[in-house]
Amino acid sequence: MKSEEKKNTALWFIPLLWAAGFIAFIPLLKNRFIGDDYTALSIHRVFKSESFFQTILYGGNDFFRPLNMALVMGRGAVFGDNPLPFVIANILLHLVNSTMVFFLARKLFTKRIAVFSSAVFFLLAFSHYEGITWISSSITLLVTFLVMLSLYSHIQYRLSDKKVWFFLSIVAFVFAFLTKETAIGLPFLIVLYDLFFAPRKISRRFKFFVPYLVFGLLLACYVVIQTQWAMKFAGGEDSVYKPGWHAVTNVLDYWVWLWMPNPRHPYVAEVLKVLPKPFLIVYWILAGLVAASLAAVIVLAILKKLSKTMFFCFLATFVSLAVFLPFSIKISARYAYLPSCFFALFAGGAFAGIHTYLKEHGKSILKIILWSGAGLYLAANVFALILVQREFVKVSTLTEELAHQVGSPVNLEPDDVVFIEGLPSHVHLREAIQWFYEPGVHVHADNDKYSGTPRTLQEVRSLYDDAELYYFRFDADSLSQVSRERL
Repeated sequence: MKSEEKKNTALWFIPLLWAAGFIAFIPLLKNRFIGDDYTALSIHRVFKSESFFQTILYGGNDFFRPLNMALVMGRGAVFGDNPLPFVIANILLHLVNSTMVFFLARKLFTKRIAVFSSAVFFLLAFSHYEGITWISSSITLLVTFLVMLSLYSHIQYRLSDKKVWFFLSIVAFVFAFLTKETAIGLPFLIVLYDLFFAPRKISRRFKFFVPYLVFGLLLACYVVIQTQWAMKFAGGEDSVYKPGWHAVTNVLDYWVWLWMPNPRHPYVAEVLKVLPKPFLIVYWILAGLVAASLAAVIVLAILKKLSKTMFFCFLATFVSLAVFLPFSIKISARYAYLPSCFFALFAGGAFAGIHTYLKEHGKSILKIILWSGAGLYLAANVFALILVQREFVKVSTLTEELAHQVGSPVNLEPDDVVFIEGLPSHVHLREAIQWFYEPGVHVHADNDKYSGTPRTLQEVRSLYDDAELYYFRFDADSLSQVSRERL
């Protein structure tokens, strides 16, 4: 009873968690639309006159994500093209997910310090910045909430045997896979939890396996629907899912990313340019040490030196990450959002375990060093979060300004072609130009990374016929028109 009372009194921590989150993400309030944000706005504009169900099923989406499409239409109808409500919604969703990490930690750990540190680590970790800073990543935030809610409800069902928790777990799972295919890992997370924590005395009853039957049936239906409906990228030469060495390097990349900003990612590299060269050298050394720590954790697991809670959190991190590991395209920070929920639990448990060990053995100096290191680590994460928020605001504002510099001087018409030279690697104008001026215009740039897209003026000329070509060059944060020709 005392331990339960202690857990209940820990609820006072939630307002502090939210207050810290609001303060940390104040710079993001100036953020604007970028990339696929304009695509979502365009979908609402084009399909708002169509049938609602027609829109959410066929609204230009390559995947079966009807709930996401419904949200695109709903938020477009409510918020219009004002970015501030979208930004606030993302911040609020992240705070809700941080609270879900807190509640999961209360179920997994007995020590408050593990619960608190898990929630704080997830709230302020740089690893998943893109899930919050990019407006279109609201889908990632939402599916993460639904997955966490479903898992938490399943845990409550196992502990209380109340059917309401079982139904809530199922409903949350259904909504999750209607949102995004990330939810495909949820049934395996549930099995993983039961393997580690389910009481042996009830694990042999038929009733115990009912959730597996229901989740398995729903998962099978989902795989069939997704495959038959729209899984265009699941096979063929242009597939983003390919076997190869990149699956192993993705594991290392993500492991580094879950601890710290991954310096191998182009967007992060752009942000880290603000740091002096000696800091970058130290940074790369730390990234290498973090990558090497993966082997150390695996060895500890093999030697049975990890508690079952820590081992569960470690495995859950990679179970939730598995769908992204075969990606042959460049990894993205938003993919780390759901896995970082479980990694935050792992990190919080590790911190609490080390703290308890030092306290029990009277290592006061080492305990001070531990807390100082943890504080420095969190401060570094907050610093990186502020930097990347400022960079997102800068890039989104610049994107809007440059789109107007392209469209204002000329009268763009359908099938016109625009080629832009010299853009920074993380500035893309196609969607913005199509949103503000002409949906049918073709926009290319020499920083395009997509396979098959032209990256030089000559390639653009050879690709189009009977079209007007506008050639722009980027320099000193502005665009100038170099030429106009008829193809």
